[in-house]
Amino acid sequence: MSGSSVTFFTPGRRGVHSCDATDLDRSGAERWCALAFGRVEGARLRDPRLTITCSDAEGEPVGFAWVEPSGRAAYVVVRQPGYAEVYATSGSVPVRVTSTDVDLTSSRATFSISEHAENGSRIRSYELEAQVAG
Repeated sequence: MSGSSVTFFTPGRRGVHSCDATDLDRSGAERWCALAFGRVEGARLRDPRLTITCSDAEGEPVGFAWVEPSGRAAYVVVRQPGYAEVYATSGSVPVRVTSTDVDLTSSRATFSISEHAENGSRIRSYELEAQVAG
């Protein structure tokens, strides 16, 4: 697992917050390393709100971003080198996913994503290229 995150809407659902963590020493204890806030307009996030301030146990950067899966999706899968991370969806709450494909020089990260129905069938696949806002 590259990281974990907690995501929640603001009152009135005009924004969404996250707290991001990685396991720096592989002890199982999470190390909180980033916060994000995204504005919601027309029931959709304005952008994936990439953060790249976290790192793994080897000191390599880990990127976090939100995705808004199809309403039919029960799971979001992100391919990583040698494995895949699976995230359960929760209604209309955006899913905060991680990637180790991070370019600190350009402040970008790439996420290889697929969305799956409850029975595991693939709904769609796509690449998300996210850049740090600002």
